[in-house]
Amino acid sequence: MHRLYLDWAASAVPYPDLMESMAKDAVDLYANPSSAHAPGIAAKNALAEARVSLGDSLGVPAESLYFCSGGSEANSIVLLSMLARPIHAAGRASVVISAVEHPSMHEQAAVLARMGIEIIRVKPNASGCIEPEALGNAMKPDTVLVSVMAVNNESAAINQLTVLSKTISESSKGRPVLFHADAVQAFGKIRLKPLELGIDALSLSAHKLGGPRGIGALYLHRPFPVLAKGGGQESGIRSGTPNVSGALACARAAQRATNELDTNLAHARMLEHRLATGLGAIAGATLLPRGRTAGDSRYSPYIMSVAFPGLSGETLARALDGEGIAVATGSACSTGKRDGRVWEAMGTDKALWLSSIRVSTGRTTRAEDIDRFLDSAAKLYARYRL
Repeated sequence: MHRLYLDWAASAVPYPDLMESMAKDAVDLYANPSSAHAPGIAAKNALAEARVSLGDSLGVPAESLYFCSGGSEANSIVLLSMLARPIHAAGRASVVISAVEHPSMHEQAAVLARMGIEIIRVKPNASGCIEPEALGNAMKPDTVLVSVMAVNNESAAINQLTVLSKTISESSKGRPVLFHADAVQAFGKIRLKPLELGIDALSLSAHKLGGPRGIGALYLHRPFPVLAKGGGQESGIRSGTPNVSGALACARAAQRATNELDTNLAHARMLEHRLATGLGAIAGATLLPRGRTAGDSRYSPYIMSVAFPGLSGETLARALDGEGIAVATGSACSTGKRDGRVWEAMGTDKALWLSSIRVSTGRTTRAEDIDRFLDSAAKLYARYRL
């Protein structure tokens, strides 16, 4: 039985040739890039090459990029840096984040709260987007950081970062407030240039782009003091011996995703239309957020959540897996626990989100794959619904 993979939001299918070149690089560039001998210099030059290439894809200077283990660590670096800032030593600091952030932001923010930093969570509207007015009202005179993800990994909502950046600037009244965006689900899929968006920090991960797991990057418009110290690699932002072959693969995946963005986006929109139309023909199936339709510019076409009332999402996902079809029931970083935090923040009925699954597509997903999923979902829903 041919396995059908519809969980690209958790991890994209890697480019085979890219992974092969990474394996070769790992063997050829074995030396520590901090070493002064010839093999070390070769590794150092390769790392510099990766940084320049990734900078070209993002439209930012190479020196503003710092390689790390992925989106979660990049998010963590930004949040925990608040503990290294002088304003915190003065005992006054608040951080504003959306209430629908990825667990790597949500859980790390809870750590900051235990350390004395006030965490202010802004709820989205029913569509899953953060309203500028709500964000501006949440900011306080002691706010030092605002973080809003670019594309939500469950609702697929796209936040208007340029508009939010303007709101932050107006609300801060000249005070320095760092604006960070988790762009793990956005970069390489929608048009995204940090310098055009007015953001100060951005997180990305290679394995969402068809690259390897365990490598990603953090963009910083300006560097800042960080909490974790070490050997000073990555200009002191992320110490530790760099993953040179991973950085090269990350840069190549980003370059390919950027070059193929228009083609892949058109493909994703075709699949989204086919999926939404097919789900609309299944009595009871409900797209989430409610009211979403194919082609709605508020959402990424790569991700679609759908509820099957009367059947738990976990049961349906397991049944689909038995038919050789892989889907998800939420964030892949929630360690198997069904967490409705995102949907509850949007005001979605618990019965709906508990019965939902997430379908996410990628560059190799075919129209016939969507048809196969729809046929199986309809059959299983009719068989098992209460």
